[in-house]
Amino acid sequence: MGLHAIGSIGAVLAFTILGASILLRLTTTFATDGATLSLLPSAIEDATRLVHRLAAAGLGVLALVAAVLCVMQRSRLPQAVKPVAWMVACTVLLAVIGPLTPGYRYHTVTITNVMAGTVLLMACWWLRVALVSALPKAKSMQPMVRGTMVLLVVHVGLGAAASAFAARGTHWVSFVHSGSAMLTLMLVGSIVWDRRGVDRLRIPVLFTAGLLVFQLVLGVSALWADGRPVWLGFVHAMLSPLLAAGLVTIVASDD
Repeated sequence: MGLHAIGSIGAVLAFTILGASILLRLTTTFATDGATLSLLPSAIEDATRLVHRLAAAGLGVLALVAAVLCVMQRSRLPQAVKPVAWMVACTVLLAVIGPLTPGYRYHTVTITNVMAGTVLLMACWWLRVALVSALPKAKSMQPMVRGTMVLLVVHVGLGAAASAFAARGTHWVSFVHSGSAMLTLMLVGSIVWDRRGVDRLRIPVLFTAGLLVFQLVLGVSALWADGRPVWLGFVHAMLSPLLAAGLVTIVASDD
């Protein structure tokens, strides 16, 4: 298996892990004694947890293989070094905090889990795009682009924080998340706008622009929805990794 395939499969597995994690979190409520209660039927809950474990195990194996291949091919594929390093680092971090995630006892663990999962997906997708683009060397991002990508991950983390705090009756974090959404929208939108005339980026630009608009609509709907339906929160959360992948495609393909 080559690094290109590892990037593609890894991104799919990371998306699967995020999806399972988000679904389990959004369908978890807390009893008066602090015990967690799932709104999912037990069969679906068990299946979701199994999918999560299998995808996580698969990514662990992929990260190990990617590290070995990257060391062997680092002189020929220098553009693979950084994404593989991020892939390995995020995989290790997720494995370390994994035992602390059941029960959602620690908000920091929940938030870190989502942010690291998002960065992991971005790293895998960056690896794929960099190799497909056949860039001659590793890219050095402009400060604004780097800052925008960091902001996007922080914004995703704030979304996880809003969900985690809201589950325990605290809602002020949602307004912080909404505030960061405006800045994230402007910065990601500016990158998309600057690349709108590049023919080879036409599809990624349209895809990312469409996601930005859709995310804005869903975010506003979530603020006004009565009780914030699970399906709305799930769709809104699941579009964030796709938005991150779209941004990575634009940035990593840009030379």
